[in-house]
Amino acid sequence: MPRIDISRLPDESRIWIFGISPALDKPKSLRLLSLVDRFLDDWSAHGQAIVSARDLLHSSFLVIAVDQQSETSGCSIDRMFGLLRQLESELGVVILDPNRIFYQDGSGKVATMTRPEFVENGRQDMVVFDILAERIGRIRRGLWQKPARDSWHGALIRQAS
Repeated sequence: MPRIDISRLPDESRIWIFGISPALDKPKSLRLLSLVDRFLDDWSAHGQAIVSARDLLHSSFLVIAVDQQSETSGCSIDRMFGLLRQLESELGVVILDPNRIFYQDGSGKVATMTRPEFVENGRQDMVVFDILAERIGRIRRGLWQKPARDSWHGALIRQAS
């Protein structure tokens, strides 16, 4: 079976982080993970199984990781995005809209703003989530979560100044 536990993948493994809004409740989390698991169990490129894993963080971030020894292709990645479009429709959430900034609100929960809202209302000290991180090691070391001033997000705020 090509799907493995994400803890078994090395830090250099390629990842995609998909922000989900609104955050998933327990039944929707279980449904999402069930469908993603079924997809990963059969995921392949050029007839070769893709060794992959997944995780759901903060009920708001689906992480899909691929072992660096596995080859992905444009078609295999397109199939993953097809699954995500299906999940958006079935679960009534937004996953693929790139116009959202994810941050930690005052109570420590994950919240979202559109980019224009973030330009207008974002602060350099806000903890943001970098969903553009490309390696699982960045998540493991907490490097995908930082104040906006220490991330590419800070440049969005400076543009408004």
